Amino acid sequence: MARLNFVIPSLPTKPVGGVKVMFQLANRFSERGYDVTIYYSIRRPFKNQRTPVWLRWIISRLRMGTVAKWFVLYPSIKQRVVPSITDAYVRDADATICTWWQMAYAINDLHASKGLKCNFIQDHELWTGQNDRVHQSYRLPLKHVVIATYLQDVVEKYSGVRPPLVNISIDNSRFALTIPVAERRPASLIMMYSEEPRKGSNYGLAALELVKQRIPELRVTLFSVYERPSTIPAWMEFTKRPANLPQLFNQHAIFCSPSLGEGWALPPAEAMGSGCAVVCTNIGGHKDYAIDGETALLFPPENAEAMADCIYRIINDHQLRERLAAAGHKLIHTEFTWDHAVDRLECILLGKAL
Repeated sequence: MARLNFVIPSLPTKPVGGVKVMFQLANRFSERGYDVTIYYSIRRPFKNQRTPVWLRWIISRLRMGTVAKWFVLYPSIKQRVVPSITDAYVRDADATICTWWQMAYAINDLHASKGLKCNFIQDHELWTGQNDRVHQSYRLPLKHVVIATYLQDVVEKYSGVRPPLVNISIDNSRFALTIPVAERRPASLIMMYSEEPRKGSNYGLAALELVKQRIPELRVTLFSVYERPSTIPAWMEFTKRPANLPQLFNQHAIFCSPSLGEGWALPPAEAMGSGCAVVCTNIGGHKDYAIDGETALLFPPENAEAMADCIYRIINDHQLRERLAAAGHKLIHTEFTWDHAVDRLECILLGKAL
């Protein structure tokens, strides 16, 4: 039985897109008979942490159960909280896969007995302010793999080598069309709210206020991992960590993403898979599935007026809305599947031709 190690930067206590992807991969490889262990690291290269390692280790071990509250990992998968990603704590394997640029440095120093070392790049991770180190990580002697086409360009620019592409997917069994597109209220919209500036929620809220002025019957639902802030207008519905997200998508005609930067954005793809017509920013993290005028309407980042215009147009043009929703749903459920993603990654890890 082949052994795979998955390396996560730290124990996640709330839903995080990049970690969800690693968990999905871990489950899928476990389904295929692989012996999978997930490692959560207390210490990361180039990160200053004031709390002693031993204390963070104890706290993380006590919090192990939090993962099960938002993601179901198969019982066959082993989970380990370790002080660091070093030979003393990581078992020998056929391959060791990490995500997040700091962990690329950590697995690079592991012994060859840990197997093929794979850096699974899910974003252009520049928000820590250590750009040179991020770009240097692309030149480490690892097998670099990216999840989006624009990331191929980024990594090639700094490494001189074009990495293979493994487009990720959504959970197609959950995010499916259950309410026909034509039966949904046209002026119903759902959007993810985030306190991270990079997600562009402030531009999204401004755009929705503009649309509300033109279409008073507009209904908006926001979902989030955060508590409802006082700045959210009373007329907007707000739900924290909804357990029924696929149902919420199906109850709305439109999904909006005002994000300023993404790796391969999951929420718009999940909404698209659930039959929503998608309106989103013209950024690399959307482009692999959001094709302007075909599967979505795109607008420039940081432009609330352009976003409002797209929403207004899609509400008032029933034919356009239904066409975009149908085309997006078909694309997500045919071209972006976990079986396809795992097939490609399996070939890379085993040295087979793609």
